[in-house]
Parts: sequence; C-alpha cells; structure tokens
Amino acid sequence: MIKKLIEIEGMHCEHCQKKVEDTLCSIPEVEEVSVNLDKKNAKITLNEEVDDILIADLINNAGHYKVKNITEIAE
Repeated sequence: MIKKLIEIEGMHCEHCQKKVEDTLCSIPEVEEVSVNLDKKNAKITLNEEVDDILIADLINNAGHYKVKNITEIAE
C-alpha cells in the first residue's frame, strides 16, 4: 500500500471537505481517504501508484482548490 499526504488550499467548510473526499474516492486505486479540514490536507491510501500530477489536476479542477504539495508518507 502507498500512503500520500496532500496539502490543499481553498478548503473552508464541510462542503469543501466532502467535495475533495468524493474527488479522491473517484480514483480507482484509492482504498482509503481522510480529509482534515483544520489542517487543510488529505491522506490517501492507494493499492498501486498514481501519478501526483493526476491527483493534483483532479483536485484543482474540482472547485476553488489548489494542491500545494503531495508527499509519500510512511505509517
């Protein structure tokens, strides 16, 4: 499993949180999603590698969001 932390600007409310969550869940390789509105980030678990550019493009095009950074994390 691959885990990534995505830092996202532009999330301000629960609607934003749900929109980002739904967008990430639409990626077939995504197994788990956790969006933290306070920290302005999302953690995802993937069953295989997905290009960070694809992830960023999906979020950036979902609304008024901007991906600042995506890093792979070890847990």
